[in-house]
Amino acid sequence: MDLERVSRRYLELNEEARRELIDGILEIILSSPNADLVPDEVGRSISNKFRSGELYDLDGFKLILEAANSCEPTKLEKFLEEEMK
Repeated sequence: MDLERVSRRYLELNEEARRELIDGILEIILSSPNADLVPDEVGRSISNKFRSGELYDLDGFKLILEAANSCEPTKLEKFLEEEMK
């Protein structure tokens, strides 16, 4: 996954599309039987971003990507290809 390209594309999306994209990636993480592979620090950072209302900024997006890539890299890649055409 080209993090820089995906991040640039994310910044081009409007707020509603950003929220939908992050919600879809969160669904991948939360439904994964491998969610325990997400590092604790990343999980705490996501939780903090969510509570502070900053989950949908670029740093929050990168954290969500890191978490999903830790537990479901193939699903994440396929999802991003479909959603970020």
